[in-house]
Amino acid sequence: MLRTHLLVILLYLFQVQAGVAAEPTKGYKSLFIGHSFFVPMARGMTAHAHRAGFKEHEQLVFFEGGDRGTPGYFWDNSRHSANIQKVLQSGQIELFGLTWTGVGRGKGTFEHFKLWVDYALKYNPDTTFALAMPWGRHPARYKIAEFDREMKLAHHRDFHGLIDRLREAYPKNEFFCIGYGQGAVELKRLYHAGTLSAVDGQTKNKERGTSGIFTDALGHPDKILVELGQLIWLGTIYDVDLEDYEYDHGFDLDLKAIAAKVIAQDDHHRHWESDK
Repeated sequence: MLRTHLLVILLYLFQVQAGVAAEPTKGYKSLFIGHSFFVPMARGMTAHAHRAGFKEHEQLVFFEGGDRGTPGYFWDNSRHSANIQKVLQSGQIELFGLTWTGVGRGKGTFEHFKLWVDYALKYNPDTTFALAMPWGRHPARYKIAEFDREMKLAHHRDFHGLIDRLREAYPKNEFFCIGYGQGAVELKRLYHAGTLSAVDGQTKNKERGTSGIFTDALGHPDKILVELGQLIWLGTIYDVDLEDYEYDHGFDLDLKAIAAKVIAQDDHHRHWESDK
């Protein structure tokens, strides 16, 4: 009877620890696949990770625009699918990052993510999965209260729900959220309050040479949102204390504090052993 109780306790502890990240010391061999609201953040991770001390961070990034940047479309795209599968077949991928385009858009359902998770785990059984939550399309159309409300619904109910399903289906692997889309909410909040002086407006005007949060009506990120998004990615993936991170993003605005706030507010970010 005592041995049975000990076995149950050990099994419970194993299941708990499976969802807890060990502090990285050197850097991950990473694979990121996504669209134009995702890739600018992914492409900045090598420089940021190395600057933060994770010198062995390596990555490959695959891009397709819009809905085609979701997992199901990548799976169905013969050229991309074959190339991504070759990367996974190396057995070297430690971190796999994916994204979606919103409820009912693209091919970003649980079943679509599962295709890639199953394939990745076949060759990389210890892979950690980062699900990156972008902001919604046409953000300038929304007043801040409406945009904030819609983002919360999509982020906490739908995207976190997807992560919960994946965690339940694959209890031995880590699945976490990079909630960088909330960065767009925070910048829009400052803009609508009249306190975002770091840029000229909400949307960039190329003819006038102005800067914005977004470069166009669809919502592609201008430099300030890319910088903020990359800081959120860095702080989430590598548990970097952004207050002490030596990096000049070039804006008269405390983007590091905003990034830290976004990370802290997302209860589906990574859970580190040091947090216990």
